[in-house]
Parts: sequence; structure tokens; C-alpha cells
Amino acid sequence: MKPQKVIIILLALLLIVTLYGCTTENKTAGVNKNTEATYREIILNDVLEAEHITNIGLNKNNELVAYIAGDSRKYVVLDENIEVKKEINIGFDGRANIFTIDSNNNMYILSEMSETNEKKDIVKIIKKLFSYDNESSSITENNAIGELTDTTARSTEEITKKIRIDSKGNIYALKLGGKIEVFDSKFNSKKILDSTLYTDIDIDEEDNLLAIRKNIEERVLDKINTSNYKIILSKEYDYNELPRSIYYNKNTKSLYGISTGWIVKYDSKGNMTNRLLNTGELSDIEFIFDFVVDDSEEVYITADAGGSYKLIKYTTSAPEIKEDEEAKEERTEVVVEVTQDYGNQLTRAARKFGELNPDVKVTVNLYPDLDGAQYNDKLNAELIAGKGPDILYFRGWEPIRTYIEKGMLVNLDEIMEKDSEFNIEEYNTHMIDNLRYKEKLYTMPIDYYMFYSFVLNQKLLDEKGVTVGEDLIWKDIYALSKKLNENSTEQIYVLPKIDDYMLFDWIVLSDLDYYIDWDKKEARFDSEEFIETLELFKAIKEDNVMHPDLQWIDIANDKHNNEDLKNIAIYTGQTHAYHYINSIGAVFNGFNAIPVPKGEYTGNREYGSSFLAINANSKHQELVWEFIKFMITEEMQTIDSYIFQKSFRINNNASKRQLDELVFKEQEKNKAYMEKQGLFFVTEEDVERLNKIIGNLNKPSVSDPFEGIIYEEIQPFFNGEKTAEELAKQLQNKADIYLHE
Repeated sequence: MKPQKVIIILLALLLIVTLYGCTTENKTAGVNKNTEATYREIILNDVLEAEHITNIGLNKNNELVAYIAGDSRKYVVLDENIEVKKEINIGFDGRANIFTIDSNNNMYILSEMSETNEKKDIVKIIKKLFSYDNESSSITENNAIGELTDTTARSTEEITKKIRIDSKGNIYALKLGGKIEVFDSKFNSKKILDSTLYTDIDIDEEDNLLAIRKNIEERVLDKINTSNYKIILSKEYDYNELPRSIYYNKNTKSLYGISTGWIVKYDSKGNMTNRLLNTGELSDIEFIFDFVVDDSEEVYITADAGGSYKLIKYTTSAPEIKEDEEAKEERTEVVVEVTQDYGNQLTRAARKFGELNPDVKVTVNLYPDLDGAQYNDKLNAELIAGKGPDILYFRGWEPIRTYIEKGMLVNLDEIMEKDSEFNIEEYNTHMIDNLRYKEKLYTMPIDYYMFYSFVLNQKLLDEKGVTVGEDLIWKDIYALSKKLNENSTEQIYVLPKIDDYMLFDWIVLSDLDYYIDWDKKEARFDSEEFIETLELFKAIKEDNVMHPDLQWIDIANDKHNNEDLKNIAIYTGQTHAYHYINSIGAVFNGFNAIPVPKGEYTGNREYGSSFLAINANSKHQELVWEFIKFMITEEMQTIDSYIFQKSFRINNNASKRQLDELVFKEQEKNKAYMEKQGLFFVTEEDVERLNKIIGNLNKPSVSDPFEGIIYEEIQPFFNGEKTAEELAKQLQNKADIYLHE
């Protein structure tokens, strides 16, 4: 299950973004492996003498238009030689970074200006539409298009994120909440598209609206006919291919997107055709605000890079300075491979490690077009052949147990014993020890990025006179349902609706190490324990233990009716870092959290983690260990706000900083606002509860191919086509074959 941002956190980040030369080289290969391009990076802030540049666009002449924020608020037009052709000063109040450009190079600006009271609280946000006439070089106010007087967190959904204009002069405004408002050529509101919520938009040369929708269930690019607002094409993507944001070049009739850090090109049907470059390989980019691709496929982005908002050009022209080739050859190279470099964490660490160790080059090979199974096949073949990358990066779906048993991974205990500078007490030793296999450590965690906390609706439980313990198994959950409904006139649900595989993971897979003895290669599916577990799984699915409609993810995203919450006893809080206590605690106005039920026969409580290992075939094992140590230093664990916030840190100092800076200091800084909005404040006791839950986590999630076989095989049981006993015998036979292959 992928981490889900609570909507208030997401909207707050977007609101900050919307309201308010050195060169390096990079060689990337596209989906078409015959297409290669060498890009170099040029940072344009010095050229423009500007510290913060947030938004950009391309006009009909293939010239870049950039918005410069700060005291010198203005737009600049740059020619293809990056020289300033025109400056447009801004004479109106309010933000000016949301703009679009028509086919005559006229600009349209949607400005939103806040009004505050004597306490500096925002009490109103006024929206106005301005236009810039390219012929007269003047900006005119066209229309006041409304105001927001409800300034709660939910009202930020109405703040405009992006606008685009079609050939008829209609303007399409994408809101932070995902709605699209359409204005006609006279700047009157004519339509609001809100049946589907979108994350980004653009307009093609035929005036079709291109729109990205992404949620827990779908990742889709829609092409919408703007004459009748009907969807004429929908392209579905897997996680690696979906563009987070898009740009359409009408001159070249080409669609581009940012997908997991890559600038990617798509065909007219939304299929990926080329990967142009990976921005993360070139500089320390924390978050990309805006991007365009010109007629020559040179790329411009604005991004938070090193604490300032930079305008960066990626050009395919020859670099002015080339690194000394002899110096390159003398460096020792170590290699790490990944399908996805989340937050460019490995790429950035590789660059910084090389800066500190000039005689070493850490190469990050990315395989974004391989899914997990394809990459595992590739890696398995390499390791069996005595090859493969020096550094192995795992997130739990690799056959790690097999790698260890076949002697493919280095025992880190032996390396740590020789390293007098390494003090394991500076790290979360509980999470490190959880990774031990037969008392030996072969993998080092760099984070733990997801687990669940069961948060109690204490008010409901007190009304029913029911006490819930902290050491539950799933039989207790079923019994709790019966107890809560003994004398109830209305149906009480223990849990919100949980999807089948997630429930399967909790109830069945948590005890997989009991049903399969991996060392003895014996299975015990044909047992009373497994049959009882199947019956329990079916009963929890079908016997009103879970709410029939309200899904846990809808609660996380604040898409629910508060009346429904009154009849739910436990919320399944997906937890990624300490500051998630704020949003999870807000559900029942109290962080009365306990661990999830453990596996009845193993005691397992699983969690997601990322970890590194050393390939036993590597010729540079000590050097690889130095890089692994570097990855878990406080510096690298807190290198930017994305990495700092996205998951729990394995470094103790970094973990303490996450708690202090992202929870308690943020609460103190925003105290007045939080009190006004009635938001949940985290206490030291809440942190103690969460740390106790963390202490109960004992098994990093590690997949095995047989898990998928079990899930497919049990479907006939749920459909009533087979009994639990028949299914148990069938799985026993398949497990015996699987274990002895």
C-alpha cells in the first residue's frame, strides 16, 4: 500500500507554492533504447539576478516567460540564447505566478489576494483576473471573479493551482482540491467540472483538455472534449509511468510529463515513448514547481533546490567545461541499481559521497521501465553469474531469504566489528535487529516508511462499557464486534472498510512463517489452524465487522461523514512519520492508539522498510560499507524536507529532529491557527504511545512469490465454490511442490 498524504498536509504544501551558472552532465536513455541524449544543466538565477523564480511558460515564438517573485516582482521573456528580451513589471497586488499564454503571446493572470484582520489572520481571499496585451505591453484588470470568506483548511481547495487557455479564449482553472472552473472569453464563470478531481491539466492544439487524475484506485490521463466536456480518451498507467504533472507543446504537438523525477515524452494516446532526462541526477532538487519543453526538446524547470526557487535549463548543446577524462578513469566505481529512486535519495547521496571522496564514483543505475518482477529476474541472473551491482537496494519484494541462503550477501556484523568508528547505538537498534536472519545481519535499514496504528474511538467504547486490550489477535477483533452489538439498537462496526488484500495480509500472511517452515521446507496448510484462519477471514469480511461503505482511505483523506465515524470503534491509521500523529489523532480527537493485531501463531507485526546490502561478488566491499554508513548519517537522513518528512528515520538524531521540528516546533509556530481551526495537538503521551507501537513492530515486510498463489487460490472459497478443507488440501499440495522446486 502506497503512502497516502492527508489532504490538509498536501493542500498546505501546495498553498505555500502557489501563494507566495554551474553546469553538470547527464546521459539518459529513453524507452526507445536507440534514442540517447546528453543533457547539461544551467542555473539561470544568476543570469536574471533573481533569487526566487517559481513559474514559467513558453509563448508561440518558443520564448520562455518566467515569473520572478520577491521585491522585484515581474515577468521576463527570454530568447533562445537565454537573453532577456522583455521585462513586464507587475503593478497589482496579490500573487502573480498563476498565468497562461495564448496564441498571440498575450498573458492571462489569475491573482488571489488575501485580507487579514488585526491579528494577522486571513479572513478573505479575493480573486481577480488580469490580462497582458502583447501589442501595448500593458496589464489590465478584467474581472473580479469572486472571493473566499471561509478560510479554513478545506477552503484552500478553492485556491487556483494552474490555468490554461484555449483558442476560443476560454480559461480553465485547476483548483488545489481538484475541481476545474471554466471561464468564457469575457471572463465569466461558465462551468465547474467537479465530478472527477484532477491533479494537473493542459490544453492541446485541438482545444482538448488533458487532465491527470490520481488516487488510491486509479492513475489516469483523460482527454476531454471541451465543447461538451465528455471524456474521449482515458489512458491508465502503472505507478512508474503516471506523470505527476504535464506540459503540452502546441508547436510540436507533443505531450511531456514528470514521472518519478524523469522528464518523459508521450504519444497522442498517452503512451510513454522517450525518457529525456532524470533531473535528480544533475542537482539537489527537492520539489519541481513547473516545467516546459521547447520546440528543440530543451527543458526548463523551476524547483526548490538548495533552499531557493531556481530556474534551471537542461540543454543538449555542447558543454563549455568538460571533466578531465583521465581523472574520471582513476576513480574507483561502485554501482547501485534501483527501479525507482524515491526522492532522488540514492542519487543525491552518490553525488555528495563523491564530493567528499574525490577518488570514488558511486553510479546509480536506474531501471524505471522494469517492474519489480522484471528487475528481480535481471538481478537474479546477474547474482547467479557472480555479477550484479555492488550495492543492493531492497524494499521487501525481493527474494532476500534466497540471496542470504545462497551466500550472495555480505554479513555486515563482520564488517561492523572491524569498523571502530561505527557505533550502532547511534541508530534504532530495534529496527536493525528485526532484519537479522538466524542471528546475523545481512541488510541495513535506512528508514521504516509505513505501518498501521489502530486508533480507538474511546468515546464509543466508553459508552458501550467495552475495554480493548493492546495485545490483540484477529479473533479478538471478531469477538469485539459481537460484544459491541450485544445490546445496540444500531449497527456498530469495529473497522472501516478494508480492501481484501490488505485484510488478507493482516490475517493470513502475518502467520505465513508458521504455515511454512522455510528451513525444513515443510508446509502446514492442511491444518486446523489454517482452516480456522480462513473461516475467520471470511467472517470478518461478511459479518458486519467492517463498515460496508466508508473506506479507511476516505477517512485518511477527510472524505467522510462524521456521523459514520460515531459507529466505528477503531480507525486504521496509516503511519509514515511522527507528524502523522496530528492527522490520525484528529479522527477521534485523541491518539488512543494500540498496535495492530499480531499473527496468532507467530506474533508477527509487519512494517515497510528500505534497506541496503553488500553484494558478496563486489570487489569494493569496504568502500560499499562506507557508502551505507553515509546513507544513515544525520546529514543524509535530513538532507531535505521531502526525505526528512516522508518516513521514520533510522538515525537516532535525525529521528529526534523529526519529532522536535516537525511536530512540537510546528505546533508552537502555528498554535493560533491550529486553535482557531480546532486541529489536534500532539502531546508527549501521544509520542510515547506511538513509540510503544514501534517497539511492537517485529517483522519488516518481505514478500515471497507463494503469497500471490495463496491469494488466488482462496478466491473459490470466498465465492462458495470450495470448502475451507478442500482449499487447505489444495494449498498443501501446491506448497509441497513449491518448496521442493
